[in-house]
Amino acid sequence: MKHLKKFLTRLQTLELCVIQRNVYGQSLGPAKDVPIYDISHETKYYDAFTFESELRLLSEMACLDLIPLQSGRLRILVDQIQGVEQRFKQFWINYHRHYDGYGASYSNHYILQIGLDKLFLVRQLMPDNSSILVEEKFVEDLGESVKLRESFLQKLTKCIQDLLRDEGKLPSVAPASSYPQPEPSPVKSYPQFVEGMAEDFAQILKGYFDKSDREQLLPLLSENQSPAALLVFHGNGNQLADAFKQLYEANLIVGCLKSDLEEWISSHFAYVLRKQQRMLPPNYLAAIISSNAKPCQSPILDVRKQPDGTYSIVPVLRTQKNYNYQ
Repeated sequence: MKHLKKFLTRLQTLELCVIQRNVYGQSLGPAKDVPIYDISHETKYYDAFTFESELRLLSEMACLDLIPLQSGRLRILVDQIQGVEQRFKQFWINYHRHYDGYGASYSNHYILQIGLDKLFLVRQLMPDNSSILVEEKFVEDLGESVKLRESFLQKLTKCIQDLLRDEGKLPSVAPASSYPQPEPSPVKSYPQFVEGMAEDFAQILKGYFDKSDREQLLPLLSENQSPAALLVFHGNGNQLADAFKQLYEANLIVGCLKSDLEEWISSHFAYVLRKQQRMLPPNYLAAIISSNAKPCQSPILDVRKQPDGTYSIVPVLRTQKNYNYQ
């Protein structure tokens, strides 16, 4: 069981780095080197491939540890893993409560504000009175690191389910979605838009997708026709999630639970940040759609109630950013 323990420990251990970066002061005076937090080495992007490979190896060895276990011990392990999953879910709730979007400024106390030290083991975390800066890149990379960790935890959960099912202890069910997903996975129910709303929504969204994805957008929204690949939203992931949330809460999307909607979005959409395609795992979406997270700071649409009691949606124009792809 040593590999399993090591794997679960590594999933819940964040190794922060404190590096020096040349930044300008608030008064636009001379630039100087200041300490900032960094966790890019524990994502799947840039030069961080070693971390993903480490998790993959630990995950595979942990699954080998499970093979000799009887169903009773596997069920105890399932309960323990659920506790880990709950900490990941709470992370996303805290994350979105303090998320101001790409390009935002964050407090030096950000890590403590989101309770990161209460949810995980955080190495190299400096005292609260230190002058280490938290930049928006660190906030984005922290989210990507947690997404990657969740994906491997889901694979471990699936391994346990398969072992229990082989013993006839579990009914056959569709595998849980994981991150990253090689192809769209089916969900129990799918969102259905009230009459005319799919077309209006597609019209607002189309400027955030390139041409090839744009052509598949309306068939997906109106008829649930799965695209050939994930449709890539050129904006922040929370903007897309917020748009769906607004429509759902105005009853402009019906026919599914919020959890179904989150799985459906995760199965069909991705987004781009710093020229890298990013996934939208269900827990990330749930913290926006199903919780009381603060409203998106840069929404792409607004739902308005008309005098006759019906609703309409209008785009929120953002002149400082151009997402319109030809």
